[in-house]
Amino acid sequence: MGSITLGVDQDHVESVAKLNDPVGAVVELIWNALDADATDVTVSIERDELGGISKVTVSDGGHGMPSEAIPSYFDKLGGSWKKTALVSQDKHRSMHGRNGQGRVRTFAIGQQVRWTTVGKGVDGKVKTLIQAGRSAMRDYVIDSIGLTDEGTGTTVEAWGAVPYLERLLNTSRVLAVLTTEFALYLETYTDTSITYDGVRVDPREVQVHSQEYHLDQVGEYPAPELRVIEWRKGVTRELTLCDSRRMPLVKLRPEIQAPGFNFTAYLSWRGFENRPQDLALVDWDEDSPASSVVEQARGRLRGHFRSRVDDRRREQVLEWQREQVYPYEGEAAEPTEITEREAFDTVATTIAKHIPKSIKARRATLGLLKETLAAKPDHTPEILERVFALSRQEKEELGLLLQRTSLTSLIRTSTEVTDRLDFLRALEILLFDTEARKVTRERDQLHKILENEAWVFGEEYSLMVSERGLSEVLRKHLSLLRAPEPVDTSVRLLDGTIGRVDLMLSKTTVWVQKPHHLVVELKRPNVTLGMAEFSQLVKYATTVVADERFRATDANWDFWLIGNSMDDALRSLTRQPHLPPGQAATVGTNARLWVREWSEVVQECKQRLHFYRDRLDYQSTDEHALEYLVRKHAEATPTILLPEDEAEDEESGASVPAPRSGDATPDRSSAME
Repeated sequence: MGSITLGVDQDHVESVAKLNDPVGAVVELIWNALDADATDVTVSIERDELGGISKVTVSDGGHGMPSEAIPSYFDKLGGSWKKTALVSQDKHRSMHGRNGQGRVRTFAIGQQVRWTTVGKGVDGKVKTLIQAGRSAMRDYVIDSIGLTDEGTGTTVEAWGAVPYLERLLNTSRVLAVLTTEFALYLETYTDTSITYDGVRVDPREVQVHSQEYHLDQVGEYPAPELRVIEWRKGVTRELTLCDSRRMPLVKLRPEIQAPGFNFTAYLSWRGFENRPQDLALVDWDEDSPASSVVEQARGRLRGHFRSRVDDRRREQVLEWQREQVYPYEGEAAEPTEITEREAFDTVATTIAKHIPKSIKARRATLGLLKETLAAKPDHTPEILERVFALSRQEKEELGLLLQRTSLTSLIRTSTEVTDRLDFLRALEILLFDTEARKVTRERDQLHKILENEAWVFGEEYSLMVSERGLSEVLRKHLSLLRAPEPVDTSVRLLDGTIGRVDLMLSKTTVWVQKPHHLVVELKRPNVTLGMAEFSQLVKYATTVVADERFRATDANWDFWLIGNSMDDALRSLTRQPHLPPGQAATVGTNARLWVREWSEVVQECKQRLHFYRDRLDYQSTDEHALEYLVRKHAEATPTILLPEDEAEDEESGASVPAPRSGDATPDRSSAME
């Protein structure tokens, strides 16, 4: 037949050939064989003495190339007859090829290429040879060998050194690609086999899980179908867009997080067939129906893997339970324990492959992980990285998992709520227990405890000053306003003495229009509040209102006097008809004076926590409350509330001072700063 030259430039042929993608070339040659109705496609690799690839051969038993049509196959790029045929000639199978460019892809696996094909001729089967070289990819030499009795089919041979070919055509790597590429085809046409380098491609053998979803209909075409196949071995995660016959058109990134899963998603839809050449850019065309279908599929994928993560977790946990290494016993009953277990299962199953194999070591590791996660959830990824030497991908996946599930946040939230409920119970013991209230002192116990529990006075407040003079109150007030500090910042009460406040708190939320301060004056539990204690509060308020340095800045002030009880005279001040309940007086235009009983304050705190307490189904006990008090405020806990061993330490000279006989609350309005 002679020679044929493609009617395009060499540069264009090179770009279509994709010379840096030999795996893609093998895939294209296999598709060509299948489109020719081959039921047995074999890719053979010949190696030289050094292990390098010397020759690649792809052979099939399809119908071969009809001798009369061969020149039309090699004289142009594009315009393939397959584009309109849709199904194969003999077996009427779905066909993949449509661009008429597959043959030039062969140059990616060899410097020289030869096609040997036996196909139908006018008088019988005709054998034909076609040869070409990478240096002149436009030129093909076609020789007709003549009539033959050989079976039909085509053999493609490629040889000649190609850089890094032995690495790029690594058997395991190529098998992974072939598995995902031909999974649906081999499932549909079960009489077909593909063999690469002596290994048969069998997707069913490496499938872990497979599931199909019917998506919502978009436009006039039938509803899209999504097939998700999970693989036992590592593959490149892909969302493969397919036509309605499940033939792959283009591959996209799934754009989802699925830690620990190897998968391929196949999205089939009739609408993809309209302009298949534009599908690679579907993510840039957000208003198109195709983009809508793709986003719907990604959403379903996210839901799929959330469910699969739960499945895997349950399977692993059941195995640990059977081995008796799981650090929890029985079923979780309380919501807090359920949340804690969910967080533990998430982390433990993520790092499962790093956990030691021996039963004893596994039991110890899981137990330590439980304690670490409960005590320091924020630091868990960092600790696990150090202990197990996690890879970068594993660290990222663990971080994303914890971030996505928000389980550590739930643990922190539930822990904070139960801690607060325990503290309120402990506070009630300190204030109202007959024995404890006798020895609970204001300054070195109640005061020190509450300065670290400022939330009791309102979620919006943060502690600014504790047991400091009014001079420090002024400095903190000015710093909040970012106002210049005056030369003289000393502040004295109107009688010339230096006053000290127990606690000063300030609202710090973003919606506060101007500073709002809360000054709290505490009294020990066995003191009944009266006019003497209230006069101390009045001194603080009048000093602040009268001082021009406070007055020159725009701020609101609340002054609280808090105790267990108050006398009748003071109570009458808190029940004036023109003032809110609890407010005893107003000083100036921006200062309010309140007298509060601890029972009222504690009840308000309980009301704020009521919703969470009910959801967590948590009821604090005296044991829990005292454990929290010792754990968080050991130095300020009265000796009679300490465990016996710690109480003995206190009596022998530990850090918490023993109660002083006749310890009374001094009038700090005359205390020296």
